Amino acid sequence: MPVLRKRELEKRIRSLRVDMGPVKVRGWDWDSPPVRPPYDVRLGVSEVASRYCETMRDIFVRRVLGRKGVMTPHATRGVLFHETVAKAITDAKRFLFREGVTPGYKMLEELLVRSTDSVKSIMEGEVPLDLFEEAVSLYKYIVVQIASEVDRVLSKHPYIDLDSLVAMSIPPVAERVVDGSLIGLGSQLRVDLYSEGGVVVDIKTGERRDFHKLSPTGYALAIEADIEMPVDFGVIAYVRVDKWPVFRYEVFPITDELRIQFLSLRDEAMAIVANAEDPGRPERCPETCPLREVCP
Repeated sequence: MPVLRKRELEKRIRSLRVDMGPVKVRGWDWDSPPVRPPYDVRLGVSEVASRYCETMRDIFVRRVLGRKGVMTPHATRGVLFHETVAKAITDAKRFLFREGVTPGYKMLEELLVRSTDSVKSIMEGEVPLDLFEEAVSLYKYIVVQIASEVDRVLSKHPYIDLDSLVAMSIPPVAERVVDGSLIGLGSQLRVDLYSEGGVVVDIKTGERRDFHKLSPTGYALAIEADIEMPVDFGVIAYVRVDKWPVFRYEVFPITDELRIQFLSLRDEAMAIVANAEDPGRPERCPETCPLREVCP
């Protein structure tokens, strides 16, 4: 992966697997408790997992009262960075499928020149100039990492075929669509990155929070319900751009404890929607909450 090299990820997972116990709570058990949804409600993974609002009143305001929030600067940065990473990965794949087995420097020659236009193509509306420049910097960083990985693979396997080159140097799926309806989630969920071997990668742009692990957990359960393949590990990729992009990674096993925690929150959120229950305001409302101005 461009944000975490495949061999580095494999080393981290190998050490975690040694101490990992058996996983009993799987998404493919969608017709049995605790995975079976208690209500006929569909939720997004982020609605359940992003517990900045501790009482879940954000779900009540959005789903029951029908009120919409605003795009905060924090949310705008998150969306743009997610789209930028996906765009860089897609552009790199398109280049290789068009040109064939080609050294990384040729990819860089084309994609770096197009970086500004590429980021503009994914923007919805105007964004501050400094944020736009951060996104361009991130795009360039990702394509440089991919080009470097292409050259590393070619150096090791000089007679490699195109499909193998793409598979070994670029993440298999960016923005993978997953049907989570069997476990009470949306039918068009989008996973930031999904790698072979059952690894879900979620990109975050804010400070670390304990509940961030719940997003890959929700996606893991949805993937298991959708295609009945085990997903045992998650990666949180924290990205910030100052003078240049900086990535920090948290690799973890998606344990039964995390799975039960996610499903319990899902059930609580479903009850709020199904029964129109107001859970009340939290003691502290996050300043970055997009619903602050419409939360009665």
